[in-house]
Amino acid sequence: MKKTLFIICLVMVGLSAQAQRNNQNRQRNNTTVAQTREVKTNEEVYTQRAEQYVEQWDLSTETGAKFTQLYIEWQSKRMNILDKYGMDQKAGADVNFKKLTEEEAEKMLAEDFERLEQQTEIDKQYYAKFKEIITPAHAAQVIVQQRNRAAGMMSMFRNMSGGGAMRGMMMF
Repeated sequence: MKKTLFIICLVMVGLSAQAQRNNQNRQRNNTTVAQTREVKTNEEVYTQRAEQYVEQWDLSTETGAKFTQLYIEWQSKRMNILDKYGMDQKAGADVNFKKLTEEEAEKMLAEDFERLEQQTEIDKQYYAKFKEIITPAHAAQVIVQQRNRAAGMMSMFRNMSGGGAMRGMMMF
């Protein structure tokens, strides 16, 4: 009986030590993966999205290259407007709409309208440019999906009103 208890205890200690080693290896692997994961630049993200469209539409290499270049240019211009007006955080994520003064609300909304107008103008210009390379339906798809994506991101920030779980998140 004592021998059996001793063997059971020995097996338990061995299993416990193995579990700790496995846990340490998992933690080490997770740290290594996190360290090697690279942060993508805006241009890399734009390139990846453009390549998804190129693949989806089965464009030729030449047409795909032209589209990708134009797509990156368009997205960069749109992002420059966002950066100019501080839309990454200031205009929504940390605004407590319940405490917003009338003047602050007017100013914020005026800046938002101006930003949207500028983006609309850029979208119109690039829609015409896209139609020279791809079909009007594909060009419309690119513009509409981007506008929906941007609207979704902005509503996510605006609805936080003063903080929340996603505070500090950056838009891309």
